[in-house]
Amino acid sequence: MSETITPRCLPIRAAAEYLGIKESLFRERVAPEIASFTIGTRRLWDRKMLDRWLDRQSGIESAAAETRPRSALDELLNT
Repeated sequence: MSETITPRCLPIRAAAEYLGIKESLFRERVAPEIASFTIGTRRLWDRKMLDRWLDRQSGIESAAAETRPRSALDELLNT
């Protein structure tokens, strides 16, 4: 049985495609905001970091933080 493996680490072209944008726009707007790393000579971006960036851009991350119940520690620290 053959299974397709979705890579977690993406080179710039695939990272841009993953977000549905051109590589030039990725270089200009996304790459400066997300930490990349290198393996050998390849510069890569983590898909989970791309998802978090997109969540912040769309407002999902801030909306989730607003609806999260406050913990006892939050109450104690008044945060």
